[in-house]
This record gives sequence, structure tokens and C-alpha cells, in this order.
Amino acid sequence: MSFPPFAARPLKPDSESRRARLVIAIAVIGIAATLLAYAVSPSVRHAVSHAAHSVKKAVTHVVDPDSGSAGKKKAVGQAGSSTSPTGGTPAPAGKTSTTPASP
Repeated sequence: MSFPPFAARPLKPDSESRRARLVIAIAVIGIAATLLAYAVSPSVRHAVSHAAHSVKKAVTHVVDPDSGSAGKKKAVGQAGSSTSPTGGTPAPAGKTSTTPASP
């Protein structure tokens, strides 16, 4: 069953200007509330600093994806590594590989 397209009534010029003023007023109130919460609450400032750090890291990764990967690679067989000691095959899900104890 198909529905007819939505037919919007044309707005009167005075209601369009009223709607525009309402949109601007809501935006100003929202921005003011956000700035007030940032100024008053230390936890909001802390969360904003974490968000800024995450955005900076994401933007850096997009601009230069190889910038931080060289110093963070783990050697094969290193404790906590997710590859098996026999080569580059991944360990089973949820488990990290360990080398067997010497007899």
C-alpha cells in the first residue's frame, strides 16, 4: 500500500520569521547552557579534555597513519603478545600465548 507524498502548506511570511527567531533563540540557549556547564563543573572540563585528546589522536591517525606505529610494535614471543611462539599465527581468541616451561 503506497502513501501519497506529504503535502506541506506554504507558510506565511510572519510565521517564517517567527520560526527563524525561535531557532536562533534555542541555539543561543543551548550554547549558553553548554558554556555554563563547562565553567561550573570540573568533571565536564575533564571530559572535554579527554574528548579533545581523542579527537587530536584520531585526526593525527587520519593525516599520518604510520606516525605512532613504529615505537609500539611488540616482538614476536614477548610476554603478553597475541601471536604464538611458533610463528606469526594468532593465538586462540581470548588467550595469549606463553612459552612452555623448560623440563
